[in-house]
Order: sequence, then structure tokens, then C-alpha cells
Amino acid sequence: MKPAGFFCKVDKLGRIVIPKPLRTKYSLDTDDTIEIFTEPDAIVLKKYAMSCTFCGSGENLSTFKGKPVCEDCIKKLRDII
Repeated sequence: MKPAGFFCKVDKLGRIVIPKPLRTKYSLDTDDTIEIFTEPDAIVLKKYAMSCTFCGSGENLSTFKGKPVCEDCIKKLRDII
């Protein structure tokens, strides 16, 4: 991992502030969702991007029972039925 050159303190509620230059660089806006991953010696934050439950595509998504599904997978599912 490459150091970003920023240091942040964790507040009493366990929160940190992502510095504005990083929010700008990664197009993070108010109310965006962040995914949190762990590695043996790190916590990794990633901007969440919804993707198809079946194939991982991020294009032409619809929701079925709260899960994202792309048009191609919907067509394939219809062919099965």
C-alpha cells in the first residue's frame, strides 16, 4: 500500500474524518457508501459500487428482493423458466 500522507484520530464514537483531498480524488460525496475490508495488518476502505449478484456487472441493474441483478442475467433466468 502507498502512504497517503494523512493522519487521522479516531474519536470517542470510533469515527474518523477522511481528508478532503482524498474525498475529492476518489469522488466521495456526502451519503456515499463505503465498503470496509480487512487484511491481516490493515483496514481498507473502498467506495461501494453496486453490482449484479450473479455476474458482478455494474451496468443495467434492477433489484429483485433487495438484490441487484443485471439485464443479461434476468434474460438468462427467464430462459431457464
